[in-house]
Amino acid sequence: MIKSVLIKNFILIDELFLEFENGFNVLTGETGAGKSIILKAIDTVMGARVHKDVIFNKEKPALVEITFLHSKKDLQNLKDFDLTEETVISREITPNSQKIRLNGALVNLETIKELREYLLDIHSQNQSYTYVLPKYHIELLDAYCKNSDSDFSKNLLVYEQSYKEFSDVSKKLAMLKENNSKNLQEIDFLKFQINELDSAAVYEGEEEELNRELDVLSNIQSLKEMTYGLYYSLGADDGVCDALSKMKALLSSAVGYDKKLEEVESAFIEAHENLKFCSDFLREYSQNLEDNPQRLNEVNERLSLILKLKRKYGDIFEARENFGRKLSEIEGDFSSFDELESRQAQLEKEIDSLSKKLSSVRKERAQELSEMIVKELRKLELPKAEFEIRILEKQPDTKGIDDVEFLISTNVSSNLAPLAKVASGGEISRVMLAIKTVFAKVDMVSTIIFDEIDTGVSGKASNALADEISKLSQDIQVFAITHQPIIAARANAHFRISKSQDSVTKVCAKKLESEEEKLEAIASLASGEVNSISVSFAKELLKS
Repeated sequence: MIKSVLIKNFILIDELFLEFENGFNVLTGETGAGKSIILKAIDTVMGARVHKDVIFNKEKPALVEITFLHSKKDLQNLKDFDLTEETVISREITPNSQKIRLNGALVNLETIKELREYLLDIHSQNQSYTYVLPKYHIELLDAYCKNSDSDFSKNLLVYEQSYKEFSDVSKKLAMLKENNSKNLQEIDFLKFQINELDSAAVYEGEEEELNRELDVLSNIQSLKEMTYGLYYSLGADDGVCDALSKMKALLSSAVGYDKKLEEVESAFIEAHENLKFCSDFLREYSQNLEDNPQRLNEVNERLSLILKLKRKYGDIFEARENFGRKLSEIEGDFSSFDELESRQAQLEKEIDSLSKKLSSVRKERAQELSEMIVKELRKLELPKAEFEIRILEKQPDTKGIDDVEFLISTNVSSNLAPLAKVASGGEISRVMLAIKTVFAKVDMVSTIIFDEIDTGVSGKASNALADEISKLSQDIQVFAITHQPIIAARANAHFRISKSQDSVTKVCAKKLESEEEKLEAIASLASGEVNSISVSFAKELLKS
């Protein structure tokens, strides 16, 4: 419900703060007093389009702020918005910008428009939101079904989950089918690449080994000459090893005279043995070196193959791993294709069965609702009115297979037509009130505002309107701008709107607290002036 409204510098309102009550709040005043300006301010903060011309004093911003109080039921509906018991929405308008805040935080206009659907419904002669728009009719019908059928909520929840999964599976299958030809080509190409790499059978470190072997094969003669020369210097007669043998004999004799030379002798012997090993190794190495043109060609060809693969794929081993992984992924998609098709068929059966159950309940409850609304229309002096909730079958969507729309006929000469096409102002006011009264207990909207709901209504119909509004306000908060004393007399809170006639015309508002003030206001509405007859009439209305 709306707890309060603060309006500053908006059209003809300098500053106005109004605190409202639960139940029925009525706004009265002369034509042109500014009642619709207050309504426009509320509409503006809740997302309606607005121009900078609404700024009263161009040197200051215009501001409208609404405070809402939420019941537990409201908070359940508002769970996606993460709100607490009290919500403040404001809109500031300057010549160059507009700022909308939700509990102090800046938000965009779309957020407030979404929130509005749960908080507020405004009905005027040219404007009606939730109930008129066909897209909300299935929501209203479902709310009634949930309230009257315990299994409906469970089935609807399961259906929505199954339909979402069905949609996801169908999208994935469509994507797989679309990419089927491309994937088959990619599989063939990946297999070719993998086969090319596997056939080459390159192993880690092979290129380095081949390069080392190539260095040897390419320099056989030089290596033979160098190693044989070294051997000859070390191991031939009168070579280094022969000279060292003679030196070793001398050192051995010296050790016989001085044991201190034993350590030197050991080192000398070790060095001599190492050189003999080197000499033998070089001799054998040199003798075994032979030209091998065939092996040289093989090494060059192998290195050429490796270089070609590297140019083509980069890192050979990383490329092989990537190709293998990609092939597994694609083949995995193909292997899951059958599973997805099976799951899709299973889900299709589920949503078909559930959607038929939901449709059956909707059709049954739609008949009940239609009859209830017709009864309310009869009470509102529309004796020839007919109402029908039409349900046609369509392709399954998130709500099922039902296309729901409210149809109305207000006289015997006209056929049932969409609710949005009802022409008469007085009739549409009563039609909307009848629908709202029936749906009040399951409606997600917590506040309804009627702008001059009594237009085109008089006499007996006015009394019927007053009865229905009183009944409706027992379940939700209702606002009405009215000129009918019969309706105004039923209000829980009465606000008198007027214009000051000082140096600058301004809209003022006063909440009527005393019985005397309310009596005077009702009397004025009844006859245009306060006299004994109008006061007496007002007293009777307030008593009733």
